[in-house]
Amino acid sequence: MSLSVVSMLFGSSSSSNGSALSALTSGQASSSSAVAGGAGSIKAALTNAEKNEAKQIAQVAKDPSVQKDLARYEKVVKNAKTLDDVLDDPVARRVFMTANGLKAFTDSVGMAKKALASNPADKNSVAARLASVNGAWYDAVSEFNVAKFGMDRLSPKMDGVFGRWKVEMTREGESIEAMLEVTKGRAGTYTATVDGTPVPVTIDGDNIKVNILWRDSTEELRTADLVGSLSKGTLSGKLTNDGETTTSDWSAKPYFSDAVKEVATNYIAEKRLDMLDAQLPGLGSAVLFKEIAKNLKDATDILGSPLGREVITTAFNIPKQIAVQSMEAQEKAINQRINPTKLQSAHFVDQIAQRYLFMLNGGLGGVTA
Repeated sequence: MSLSVVSMLFGSSSSSNGSALSALTSGQASSSSAVAGGAGSIKAALTNAEKNEAKQIAQVAKDPSVQKDLARYEKVVKNAKTLDDVLDDPVARRVFMTANGLKAFTDSVGMAKKALASNPADKNSVAARLASVNGAWYDAVSEFNVAKFGMDRLSPKMDGVFGRWKVEMTREGESIEAMLEVTKGRAGTYTATVDGTPVPVTIDGDNIKVNILWRDSTEELRTADLVGSLSKGTLSGKLTNDGETTTSDWSAKPYFSDAVKEVATNYIAEKRLDMLDAQLPGLGSAVLFKEIAKNLKDATDILGSPLGREVITTAFNIPKQIAVQSMEAQEKAINQRINPTKLQSAHFVDQIAQRYLFMLNGGLGGVTA
């Protein structure tokens, strides 16, 4: 079906659409009432969902069940010593998987353990192999990279001055960030690195001194001393460059201090989409599709994105069974129905999102993909 036909289907709604939309946005409408109200009601529901995002997010964040889930997740990751400790907890696993777009695999514990612990830099890793099936696996592993950073990436594991720190300082008028990692050794020894490079360090209780090398704007090699102390979970002090008498402030907080908050924010966002789906099947998916569509440059991108595949195949009535065909055949099926380059157009994407909702909810005489 051409988009010109779709545009005719999406004509202005009748006066009776008001009651259907009111019920929809209050969370009481069914898919049949939305479709019965016309494509105009679907368009209005989509617009309303986007317009009221902040209100919806706030509503979900206050939900007692969501708060309970997030409290449990924070407790588990704070005390976890391994990734398995997190994934073995049903609530923590559900929160983490949902927050990373992997809700459908929440019960696939074994696969989750292998994939999320794998190295994203290894093209033969479990995550890399799963990427061709569901890109969310690789995205989650790349973002959290437990293989590289350990459990610190999910919840900072600090021990006094020991741990990973995000250092913020000013050098030649420019704000600089660096990762300072201070590690305990045997028999009271310790080592430190800055962005992976070993550096001299002296520690005395909560006091620390780090010496770093850097190149100035003339490419001359310089040294700098960072002297500071630990207070209320943060490091702070003075920085002195060689050959200078003036000092500047520097500070550091745990490098992954926002790790728990990051997962919580994503979890709430996903629960908001679930809430929208409960109002009208596919509404949450349609909203999210509009946000990510610009990243789908070609048929390969569409097929590699579970959301992109779902929306496009449903909107254009492409049989789900194409998944068993060769990648070449699948790409051909997509390209015959849609020009992926048009997904850079917000107007075009909006049309696709509306068409997806209409088809999903029994539009066009009940035809669904």
